[in-house]
Amino acid sequence: MAEADAQDHTSRALLGLPSDWTVLDDVVWPSRRSADIDQVVVGPAGVFVIVSSRTGRSAAAGCRAAADVLAKGARLNRRLVHPVVCSAEPQTGDDDGGVLRCTPDTIVAMLLGRERVLERDELGTARTTVATKVHTRRGLRRSLTGGSSRRDSNAGSTGRLALFLLLVAATIAAVPWAAARVETARAGNPPPTPRLGEAVWVGGTPSRPPLELTAEHVDGARPSYVVQVTVRNDGDRPFAMGALDAALTLDNLQRASGTDTRAELAGAQLEPGRERVVTYRFTVPSGRTAESFVAVVGDRRTEQAHWQVP
Repeated sequence: MAEADAQDHTSRALLGLPSDWTVLDDVVWPSRRSADIDQVVVGPAGVFVIVSSRTGRSAAAGCRAAADVLAKGARLNRRLVHPVVCSAEPQTGDDDGGVLRCTPDTIVAMLLGRERVLERDELGTARTTVATKVHTRRGLRRSLTGGSSRRDSNAGSTGRLALFLLLVAATIAAVPWAAARVETARAGNPPPTPRLGEAVWVGGTPSRPPLELTAEHVDGARPSYVVQVTVRNDGDRPFAMGALDAALTLDNLQRASGTDTRAELAGAQLEPGRERVVTYRFTVPSGRTAESFVAVVGDRRTEQAHWQVP
């Protein structure tokens, strides 16, 4: 396999990472005209600086140097930033400089097999900091519930289904839950509906940047039901917050009455890489239970994020 093909193969393989991992493609370092690093990945196991378009000692040295620069620039502990050379030729272990080595077929299993070092709040901070310190030619993308900028933003569930099929056998062997997701995809079923507390990635459109949405239930005395939605702008242009709306569906398929925040959000702009928390309050009638929550950011169904209410 040519190294250029290995870079593309690695990019596709990284789509198999869970939604709490962030992938930046074709990273351009400050004061450089071209991209020196193929991917930067941020996840629970740390930050990974990946080179797959070239190999040899020069690639390892450049990857180590990039990890040093990123750790310093993003004010991260250097132990959390790992250089990775992902070659088409099978490799194992680390070299003396601490460079991780893998192939495109094993990179996801390697990343997911590493020990968690970032808790959720630390992960969010690291992800935002890294995204603001580097520039990408393709832009930031999310995996599993989203996709790369190469995909048609209108691909919808069919496109998401195809992404699941890219999970390699090595990932399935290392991560049991990945096998269940792949079997679901092979059976022709859509990905499972996330539950409150899980992140959902909504692809961008010509008029809107891609977004990561996390909905969490906040306890409240019945008949009230409070949901907090964290919106993170994963794109390179502002998002008009007034476009965000939400609804809570009950077990009788009716919608619960709730607060409309669009007026208070009108005119508010969420800048790239920034997050904002929006609180929605709903009234659940006596004898009814909440079934699902949906956040709407556009006119098409593919611009809606759905969660199952536990």
